[in-house]
Amino acid sequence: MDLQLLRCDAGLSVAQASEAINASRVPLSNAESGRRRLQDAYVGPLSRAYGVTTEELLTAQDVSFGLRRVRPLREARPSAPRTVGEKINYLLEHGYVGQTSPSNEQIAQAVNEHSGTTHMTADGIAALRSGAPTTASDAVRAGLAHALQVDIALFQDDAELSPAAGEFLEAIRFLGSIHQGQILGLAARGNQAGLSAGMMAKINEVVGELKNKLPGEQSEQ
Repeated sequence: MDLQLLRCDAGLSVAQASEAINASRVPLSNAESGRRRLQDAYVGPLSRAYGVTTEELLTAQDVSFGLRRVRPLREARPSAPRTVGEKINYLLEHGYVGQTSPSNEQIAQAVNEHSGTTHMTADGIAALRSGAPTTASDAVRAGLAHALQVDIALFQDDAELSPAAGEFLEAIRFLGSIHQGQILGLAARGNQAGLSAGMMAKINEVVGELKNKLPGEQSEQ
């Protein structure tokens, strides 16, 4: 993980991180781009702002300058979600940063509205999320995709995610760390994270491009 990813993982913009070291954006931008290292006086305040040790910060700086990372800064990321329940939990955890995620009852209601039935219940959603042995029909999978505002392709296969779907889910996780708002709708709803309007537009553009890579999206265009 380099300095930029470390900052984003802490949920800070360049401006916010610069305030932590009482400096302009230039020293941080130079360090993140591998042009000039941070002054020693900035290392302590910046590591505290990012919630890491000074050693971890300096290791991230080495990565920004193209040097091999000595050891991982954080524990390995969990494997990509495979089952329907794992995908529901993943989206609820990473897709609603700064907002209240829908409850099991609300998800069940959205599934029923989409399928035109009353078969799904909050207990049924809870069972899926708990990993209990159960199956989900095509109608339920489509309803879940509708309820959680993602493409149905994400719920079609329990065995293996396509590269595009995996990339899309990782984008949700990563962008959720810097975007204090719901990103599953793939549209900017404000500037609550202290990001510029241009950066917010770029984030949504990137997520939109990833979404368009999914099977089904291309066929609709």
